Amino acid sequence: MKEFRVLLINSNTMLDTLITAGIGVLAGCVKEAGFGIRLFDTTFYRTADITGDEARARALQVRPTRLEDFGVAPADVDVVEDFVRVVEEYKPDLIGLSCIEVTWELGARLLEAVAGRGIPTVAGGPFPTFAPEMCIRHPAVDMVCVGEGEEALVELCQRLRDGQDHSDVLNLWVKQNGKVYKNAVRPPVDLTSLPPQDWEVYDRRRFWKPMGGRVSVTGAFEMNRGCPYSCTYCINSGYNELYSDKYYREKNIDRLIDEMVEKKERYQLAYCYLVAESFLTTPLKRIERFVQLYREKVNLPFWVEVRPESVTREKIDLLVGIGCESVSVGVESGNYDLRKNVLGRLISDDTILRAFDVLRETKLRISANNVIGFPGETREMIFETIELDRKIAPDGVIVGYFSPYKGSKLREVCELEGLIREDEIAGDYRVGPTLDMPQMSKVELSGLHRTFPLYVKFPREEWGDIRRAEADTPEGNALFMEYTERYRREFLK
Repeated sequence: MKEFRVLLINSNTMLDTLITAGIGVLAGCVKEAGFGIRLFDTTFYRTADITGDEARARALQVRPTRLEDFGVAPADVDVVEDFVRVVEEYKPDLIGLSCIEVTWELGARLLEAVAGRGIPTVAGGPFPTFAPEMCIRHPAVDMVCVGEGEEALVELCQRLRDGQDHSDVLNLWVKQNGKVYKNAVRPPVDLTSLPPQDWEVYDRRRFWKPMGGRVSVTGAFEMNRGCPYSCTYCINSGYNELYSDKYYREKNIDRLIDEMVEKKERYQLAYCYLVAESFLTTPLKRIERFVQLYREKVNLPFWVEVRPESVTREKIDLLVGIGCESVSVGVESGNYDLRKNVLGRLISDDTILRAFDVLRETKLRISANNVIGFPGETREMIFETIELDRKIAPDGVIVGYFSPYKGSKLREVCELEGLIREDEIAGDYRVGPTLDMPQMSKVELSGLHRTFPLYVKFPREEWGDIRRAEADTPEGNALFMEYTERYRREFLK
């Protein structure tokens, strides 16, 4: 019998080289079931004017790095033409598109380019999950996967290979004979039932990742899936609703470590990224088990993201000395009413300050994660975030634009308030603002975004000059470049 072949598209933003654990797990599931799989990865094509890492470096959030020194640069080949060539060469029996909102349009262009060849197509990932009506309407999309794809994709391959009807596969919306079959979502997959990630589908350049100002061979490992919280600006709120608050699961620590050891040795890893929305929001015993095994068997540098209320001296002390280099803490906004009533984050300023006090006693590099441009947020409210960051005095100041992605509760609010159309694609939160609001224009938001770290780190006496540096004018840009040199010299060493 001819091998059944799957061509999986990773519709990725340009040069975002950190591998995605989800693709690795999907590839492992498909191979375990006996099907062939190949990955078409858009990472190394020139699909944007600027990369996310470049945008962050320009906004003084990270040190600039040169991926080209490691052979990582966009190819001077048209991504659509190259995709068509791969389809003609590989001759897949199924094409699967994995995308987020920002990369949906790129993925759809690829599917359009091979439409009419009789190859079934299925779109999955966060955007198809939360915008299935929009995706299934696209002429080049035959099916949409709503929710997790591991079990649905394998079952779909089996049905297609055996010539069986697939219109009732759970998690799938299927177009057939002019009708759309909208099937129910199956229960969350048992993480222990999944095979290890298969990284053989990746180009080796995907492992070179800028982290902490240097480029390292980095592996990504799924420690948890989902988030126990439902912040309104995050699509995890959508997953929690889709799965009736049963989406969040924790991976068995022993299995996690075994996989990390195997990948470390096989791919010569030098750094680890642990996929955990809130690393410390878990029982102390689980952290102790991780620390014990990680120190004994992995012992590579890594960084974690945490929520302020999860930070305790006992938990932080466990991380020191096992390779944890830095901790990123979600501050988001310095305005308490906005945090509580709009973002769904019931965290006081005192809790945030106490968390940073604990972290400051260690040698860990501490970063504060902030977001600006929420609906209704004013310039004065953004300066409350700046003031809170000044009290915190973090080593690194990270600030992103609020992007109302499908699946987040705030997306619904933005649509109802007319801030974004139902069919409009939200932009990359690192690169530019999506919302143009009456009280906060895109122009003003962009100026505040690039000068945000300057307001946090430099004396108030300079705020007048920093305000001038917000302007995208010859004078403002010249002043911003002067501040950029100072900031990098003093704070991004």
